[in-house]
Amino acid sequence: SKGTPRFYAFDVGDTLAADDAVLVFTHGLASACLRVPTIYERLAEKGYRSVVAGNMYAKGADVWLKPSLIDIARFTKGGNLFGMSSEKYDGVIVEKALKEIKKNGIPDILTIYLMGLDHESHHHGPQAQYQHLVDVIDPLLGQLWDALLREKSGYAPLVAIFSDHGQIKVIADDEHSLRLAFPFEKEIGHLFDALGLDVHDYPGEDPDCDAVVASNGGLAHVYLQNRTGKWADKPDFERDILPVAAAFWEAHETGNYAIELKNALAGVLVRNVEAECWNAPYQAFTPQGELLTLENWFAQQDPELYLDPVQRLNNLVSGMAGDMLLISNYAEGYYFGAPIEGVHGGLHPDDSSATFFVGAPGMGAEDWLATKDKVQQAIEKRCQAEGGREPSTSDLYTTLQATLQI
Repeated sequence: SKGTPRFYAFDVGDTLAADDAVLVFTHGLASACLRVPTIYERLAEKGYRSVVAGNMYAKGADVWLKPSLIDIARFTKGGNLFGMSSEKYDGVIVEKALKEIKKNGIPDILTIYLMGLDHESHHHGPQAQYQHLVDVIDPLLGQLWDALLREKSGYAPLVAIFSDHGQIKVIADDEHSLRLAFPFEKEIGHLFDALGLDVHDYPGEDPDCDAVVASNGGLAHVYLQNRTGKWADKPDFERDILPVAAAFWEAHETGNYAIELKNALAGVLVRNVEAECWNAPYQAFTPQGELLTLENWFAQQDPELYLDPVQRLNNLVSGMAGDMLLISNYAEGYYFGAPIEGVHGGLHPDDSSATFFVGAPGMGAEDWLATKDKVQQAIEKRCQAEGGREPSTSDLYTTLQATLQI
């Protein structure tokens, strides 16, 4: 990025770099980083018209219905007086879609992203999801469905409903939330101070820092600058990466460097971009200083704590991935971020498993069974071709390929 860091989430480093986070929703900042065509771009080549409401990824769509800056601010940061409820926020998104349909008719592809469920689950725990689905999501989908049927008699679309992740319950207190927050919750920052590294821990100091921590619930990316160069230079693996990895394990085991990290980690993964360039895969760094392949390290871990981790971590790597990946001790309720009731971003089945189902209202039973078989076979074939991975929401395009014969 020519020496200028970009922050794609509201909670990166807990410094609330809101300018970029808002640009994700308003100007497609994250969408511009995609390395493959979107569904909308692929289907546009076939003459399909698409509309996206509320989602940050709309590259190639004919119409992108974005949330307003005011609504984003009220929903994510507003308090009781100025805030916007999850129900209201999701309702606004659906209303935008309904107005577009009324004005321009039903598009070939319609995507509606309802973020309120995620918000409720974060703040009230995963147990709050069901009631929100019943009280909010179901009525909104009913409004949408009624509008589609009014717009077009005999309308019989292919419908896919899916979540982008799951959610895991954690302990909402200061002890279990691992932070790097300005100005008081330094926590993780103490480790970098002890190592003589300037970590990005207050707004506006980038790019004049040596390290960046991107907190995301079950995982935290750690980016480390080459200590004798610039951010664009590959860090020295032995000098810049491994001592920091060893310090995190020491903090976990003894509380040295940062007492808040004692007993807080489950794993430390590192990448040697110096030797293998910016798409270098992760390896596990053990407390004894050994480097193990992901396959060997996860084979030694409790399989109930991780879901398809090797495939997913291998698919994660890119020039944007951290030099180091910290895995929080979910088993005892630890996570990266501010105190909260539910999080995601880790490798545990609870926050990794996502809902993904497809239906075809109006299709005859015989035709549906044939379509279902096509979809299942197509997804199974792709999963096997990609290392035997688990099905994922990326297989929505595989579903469309099978059902639309494209």
